[in-house]
Amino acid sequence: MIEYETYQPGDNDEVLVIEVGGRLDTMSSEYLVDCVKTHTDRGARKIVLDCTNLDYVSSLGLAALIRSNSKMKEVGGSVALVQVPGLVADVVRIAHLDRLLNIYPTVEAALES
Repeated sequence: MIEYETYQPGDNDEVLVIEVGGRLDTMSSEYLVDCVKTHTDRGARKIVLDCTNLDYVSSLGLAALIRSNSKMKEVGGSVALVQVPGLVADVVRIAHLDRLLNIYPTVEAALES
């Protein structure tokens, strides 16, 4: 199960930070994609996924990241990952998603880009 909280940093309605935790897998991947779609429909153009508390990502979780990124590209936006922990970072690199998604060490660094 995935746990998440969202917030908008400052007064910028186009940026949304989603703090994800738990497991991004079969049970939760569609939920993340729906969350991203909902917020893009409301005007978000940059989604920052704070992965600090993300424990696990499956192949369907990786697909959800790709789909979320594609959705954001359709509206001229982007997805950034921040604070991706050890094993999850390894899976992202092995799948070459580090070439597709921007990865930053902190939320602040992602917001400055």
